[in-house]
Amino acid sequence: MNKHLTLSFLGLLLLTGCASQRSIEDETVFPDTRWTYQDLPELTNEQRIELALEAKKEGDVYYERAVKEAEELSKELEEYIYEWLDGKVGTEFPEGLLSPYVDSAKTHSWKLVNPDEITPEEQWYAMVMYDPQEELHQHSPDPHATYLKLIFIAPFGSKLLIEGDFPYCRFMDYQILQPFDPRHPVTGNMGVCEVPIVDVDIEPDPGHVNPFRAGADRTAETRHYHLTFELQIGNAVELNDVMAPGYRAPGNTRAGSPFGFAGPWGGNVLAPSVLWLRIYAPDNGKEPFGGVEWPKATLQLPTGEKYWITCDKSKAVQDQTAPVPNRPVPPYEPYSFQGPTLGWFKMFGIDLAMMEANAYMNAEPWGPNDFSAAKKEIRDFYELLWNRGADADPPGNFECSATCCNYISYLLRPIALGKNKVIVITGRLPEFPKTRNSEPVMTKGEVRYFSLTHQQGSGGLGKSIYTGVPHGSLMDDEITVNEDNEYIIVYSRENERPENAVEENGITWQEWGPSSRQGFVVRWMSVIPDWHLPGVAPDETTIPWYTGAWSQDEYDKALVGVNYPGVMGPYHPIIHYMTTEEFEALGDNVINLEDIPEWTTSENLQKRSLLLLLLLLIFKQLFLIIVPYFLLKSSSRILLAE
Repeated sequence: MNKHLTLSFLGLLLLTGCASQRSIEDETVFPDTRWTYQDLPELTNEQRIELALEAKKEGDVYYERAVKEAEELSKELEEYIYEWLDGKVGTEFPEGLLSPYVDSAKTHSWKLVNPDEITPEEQWYAMVMYDPQEELHQHSPDPHATYLKLIFIAPFGSKLLIEGDFPYCRFMDYQILQPFDPRHPVTGNMGVCEVPIVDVDIEPDPGHVNPFRAGADRTAETRHYHLTFELQIGNAVELNDVMAPGYRAPGNTRAGSPFGFAGPWGGNVLAPSVLWLRIYAPDNGKEPFGGVEWPKATLQLPTGEKYWITCDKSKAVQDQTAPVPNRPVPPYEPYSFQGPTLGWFKMFGIDLAMMEANAYMNAEPWGPNDFSAAKKEIRDFYELLWNRGADADPPGNFECSATCCNYISYLLRPIALGKNKVIVITGRLPEFPKTRNSEPVMTKGEVRYFSLTHQQGSGGLGKSIYTGVPHGSLMDDEITVNEDNEYIIVYSRENERPENAVEENGITWQEWGPSSRQGFVVRWMSVIPDWHLPGVAPDETTIPWYTGAWSQDEYDKALVGVNYPGVMGPYHPIIHYMTTEEFEALGDNVINLEDIPEWTTSENLQKRSLLLLLLLLIFKQLFLIIVPYFLLKSSSRILLAE
């Protein structure tokens, strides 16, 4: 492997904004893995690219080696379990049996237990729904949702058995790490999506009720279910009918993996597997877990014997659930690239969205970089490391990515809030089922769930160890609408709230929070066909990867990328920006959508933006001269050494 090729590739990533703009030697590891449940090797981006290029060169040899390593671990693990069942060995696994990133600082002291002797609370851990006004959490959780996570390992051929009661809530689903597949690695929140089973597809036990099906009795007390996850090697799509867009399939069995494979970004190591349970919008009085006990998990060998493997996961739990500090940012006007013409970015992966946003603001016309080259290098980078992209083999070409909910389409948009200013969003709210007041019947709708969250990012790739910190969120039933289901949402600081921004005037108001620079996240949840709006829902059918992702050459910004209705029609959220006084001038009366003025940029602000852009261009030109010079010098030294 020629190191100068790697350096050249990294140089391109640096120039297009795909990597942190620091020297390769001094760069911060990004994305930072300190907050994930996995403990992964610390690598530089140079080392990651080298590993990825080597994997691509090896092809099937790379795949077979990774599978062999996992099978060897599986075999030793299974043999030890059988010996434990026979009373020949103790409960704790001997040192060295488990790989070092399974038995790690975050998940260690693994041991076997009788499944009847461990409680669900000892098996799972919870990231609980919360109020951002009271505390802050990171990694973009929806504050209206509770997330349960189950960290586990097992031999291939075992089954993960789950039993529990349907919670009293708007939505639930399980998502398990995909079957073991080194061609589609997952590193934290980067890589392909999990394998899901959604609430309506779960067949309840005989004599019991599934309260999520249209027309079902939501108040039924008999609501028990059993699930089976078969732990296998192979492609998620080939092993699961559920993996077609829509993510629906009958039956209570899915295929997942007993191990994670971190791929080149994570040093090609084996890690524990994980199962998610999402509980969205519990009924009032049944927060945060939906008014039922946590589900019970059991592992079963191919020969029928049952067991459980537990570990000390206290560090993983602390890292995932601990509140994060406030990071105030004083009032600032939006950058020119966040201005009145920008609509929404459709997300096809958390990591891809971050790369696209970073490249967008550094590419023409906002920066000096060629946008076509920037787009191509993002696509190449994404395909190289995670085998994801519009042209990738399934599931690498699916809209949903690791740690995201398979049933949600996400729209993103950065913005900032200046002094004595307000941000206003207008649009039409899709119809949703009413559930939080313990309504007795589950009804159909245009969505199952909708929310609009504003959150603080890291400030740029590698600039902060905290990212995706919500400062506020509104779910569907918290948004005031008129007779046409239209809404007007106003965001401001508490002391700059317009006096007429009140519910009586048809306005939903929310505190912006201490950071002026934040971004919006729209969560549009579809469960096809009973909670779906065909042709409008911003899913991969309405907005396919080829034309919906900014990094594609065929990107069509008219879909949702501009600040006026596109493919979503009146459901497209429109951004307005004005002074507090301008909003108050609309009157202390019922305010209609047509009363809200379009966002226009003042002449003074345009001048300041142009000056900032000029300074940025000068800096970038200097950067373009200096970085290639040092990269060439470094490459020359390596070539001479070789």
